[in-house]
Amino acid sequence: MDDTPTLATPMNEQIIDVLCREDIAPNAYVSAMCRTIQERHPERVLGFLYYGSSLREMNNPDKMLDFYVLVDSYRKTHKGRPIRAFFNALIPPCVFYQEQEHEDSHLSTCKYSLITLRAFERRCTKSALLSVIWGRFSQPSILLFTKTSFIHRRIMTARANAVRHIAKETAPLINSSATITEFWARAFYESYRTELRPESSTGRSKEIVERYHERYADLTEILYGKADEDGRFNIYEKGKFTTSLRWAARRVLGKFTAAARLINNAFSFDGGLDYVLRKIKNHSGVSIDVTPAHRKHPILWSPILAWRLYRKGAFR
Repeated sequence: MDDTPTLATPMNEQIIDVLCREDIAPNAYVSAMCRTIQERHPERVLGFLYYGSSLREMNNPDKMLDFYVLVDSYRKTHKGRPIRAFFNALIPPCVFYQEQEHEDSHLSTCKYSLITLRAFERRCTKSALLSVIWGRFSQPSILLFTKTSFIHRRIMTARANAVRHIAKETAPLINSSATITEFWARAFYESYRTELRPESSTGRSKEIVERYHERYADLTEILYGKADEDGRFNIYEKGKFTTSLRWAARRVLGKFTAAARLINNAFSFDGGLDYVLRKIKNHSGVSIDVTPAHRKHPILWSPILAWRLYRKGAFR
């Protein structure tokens, strides 16, 4: 059975129109970094999704760049590294670090997440319990350097599905009227609570919506029709109890999975395991002791280390 989501619906077309209006040309540093990543994974890259704080502050050259890099195959991308390919498929995405020195002597840094296009599509729909993909890509990002127009269309459709899915998983929690900020801030608040994040979920979620208020106004009107005279949208959806249970499950499973993914990705950085453990300690106050064997083979030890962290309360 083909597990690629349906490519076109009238509502998706309207959402894609809103998303396409956000496209901006990348600067020279961003373009150069994308070329370097393409050279690191020759013939495998299908497109880039540029997101995060460096997108919001593109003129700040000191910001670390954040990309999702969509590829055609884990096996071919990780050629000669079958264990890496297996874990990338098991707990996607895997994360890489990249530096790029430019002619003006500026050094750009980048953290990019690698995932297949098909996995990305699946994780933008209701078939994916965890919100790590559909929660993130219902927020602003720009699509760069797609290999073909058909691939561009598939990625944009997946992003539209992500918008629809997070709305569907938020509406039963509201089940009344809501302003644009109330609705979308609640959506991102719930999604952020399933991740390992140092900042306030409430403050960050409101900031995102207020920064891109026009975007979310357009999306809300597409999903729920016109607002009333007070700027409130009628959002009535049954299933509050079962939806609340799903978000509770995401908070437990999501944080555990995020920790396993962090440790799994630790070998992508020099001293990566220690970096990851410091990050977890900063978020939760929990630390564990690691051995030279853990540092040498973090990908093999990642499930055990994640379980130890979970038992100590790092992800609650």
